[in-house]
Amino acid sequence: MVFHNPEGMNDIVDKKCSLKKNKEEKIRKLFSSFGFMEIDTPCLEYFDMYYGENEYVSQQDIFKLVDKTGNLLVLRPDMTVPACRVAATKIKYEALPYKLSYIAKCFRADEFGGGKQREFTQCGAEILGSGNPYYDASVIKLAINTAKKIGINDISIQIGQVEFFNGLAEQAQLSVKECESLSKMIDNKDSFGISEFLEDKSMEKDVLEHINSITGYFGNKTLIEQLLNTKLNERSAKALENLKNILEILEEMELSKFVTVDLSMVKKLGYYTGMIFNGNTYQMGFPVLAGGRYDNLSGRMGRQLEATGFSLSLEMALKAIERQGIEYDIQKKTVVITFSEKMRKRVLQLDTDTLQAEIVEMLPDSTDIEKYIYERNIDELVRCLDDDNIVVVRNNQKTCMTFEKWRKEWSI
Repeated sequence: MVFHNPEGMNDIVDKKCSLKKNKEEKIRKLFSSFGFMEIDTPCLEYFDMYYGENEYVSQQDIFKLVDKTGNLLVLRPDMTVPACRVAATKIKYEALPYKLSYIAKCFRADEFGGGKQREFTQCGAEILGSGNPYYDASVIKLAINTAKKIGINDISIQIGQVEFFNGLAEQAQLSVKECESLSKMIDNKDSFGISEFLEDKSMEKDVLEHINSITGYFGNKTLIEQLLNTKLNERSAKALENLKNILEILEEMELSKFVTVDLSMVKKLGYYTGMIFNGNTYQMGFPVLAGGRYDNLSGRMGRQLEATGFSLSLEMALKAIERQGIEYDIQKKTVVITFSEKMRKRVLQLDTDTLQAEIVEMLPDSTDIEKYIYERNIDELVRCLDDDNIVVVRNNQKTCMTFEKWRKEWSI
């Protein structure tokens, strides 16, 4: 019988595994350099944490299970909710904001194909305890830096504001069900569907025009300024002012070239309350990172903390690196030292810490050792056969010398 992986889940081996761990470590160091405190939370969370009054993630997207006492649990579908739980219940510092980061496995039952996986690694950062737009801009800056740190230099950020649409829906007096239906059409850029939806709706002309045109609200700060000169209710206007402030801070950070406004971004995870953004790169059909503001999420867990953050899907990012032909940057010099029976004791007593190599393997000598180093791309092979017969293979060139000469050459 041949065993396969469950659908949407992969094994990662050899160089791809090394690459993934290398990128994780780079991201971890970057988050730390920005002053973030890393957290590690359980893979299992209570179902009710994700599904209380609001459904933060579609129930079709989650893996559910029941423990022996009958509690309904989920494999965490994201890390933002657990981060809020930690901030609300475990961190006791009085000074705000809290800056939390994580690199953790998450699980989505209905998300695979096109580069997506059911099991994936989220690398993210959350700032909790402030509504200042500076922190929204800071999160976007960190998201851009994270993509660049792992080799994705061609990253583009699309930024929106969910409250702009919510204000229009409020003016149009749409029901919750109508809002959900319309937001899906807007998110899918379904202009025909939007026009059809609006045909039998009675609303102010300005609101009608905004909703009909929202899929084309794509640009920069100039677009925001133009829209602020139109007839909007306080909720939509406040959302645009907030977005304008964030864009101005990003200008001061010299990051405007990475950022584009897209006000048709409305269908996101249910906890977002303000600025939202996606990060895209070429040859990928899905964003490699996403984030936004979620001011009400931690309140459900006993402590109200305004918050903003982002997460990067490492598997999606690695797929982008592969498709874009970006060179791996994990080259490590590897030396294999083999020994015959008579040379075993002398070789094992060597202080290999002084070798100019990041990886040193010691193995018993065998007839197929050269095949071993060829298949694994070993940089150098040293075969210690006896005191007078040390064979060094480097760049397909063989050199013979005595054991003492080799030790002196290598300073070991």
